[in-house]
Amino acid sequence: MSFESDTSIAFLIAKTRNILKNELEKELKPHGLTYAQRVILIRLCEKDGLTQKELAQDTYFEQSNMTLMLDKLELKGLIKRIPKENDRRAYLVKITPQGRELRGLLIKMGDHVIERAFRGVSEQQKEELSHLLKTLYENLQNS
Repeated sequence: MSFESDTSIAFLIAKTRNILKNELEKELKPHGLTYAQRVILIRLCEKDGLTQKELAQDTYFEQSNMTLMLDKLELKGLIKRIPKENDRRAYLVKITPQGRELRGLLIKMGDHVIERAFRGVSEQQKEELSHLLKTLYENLQNS
């Protein structure tokens, strides 16, 4: 199966990722948030107090883009940056109570998009897809 074909697995994964992201962006737009901001806020709800570098690694965003995204979240009062002890160049990124309050809404929006995407797909098929995607990821990461 060719990588360039419109029916290739790689193309279909990329195409599906893009439409999932776009659909989630539509859900987030009325709340003044972006897909990237959602990812960051959810991660901070799970692992608060990461450095900017750790947050970039955990969310698979380029560190160079992270500063701008954090600036916008900080202006909205959803996160704050605190200087890291013993390293004046690094900051810990902390979610504010206002940011944490959004967690339920952010998850609900994501669930809504996923429910639409998985219409007509059985639980067994979802589990098989999840397992397959994890395997593909691990194969490529370990090569």
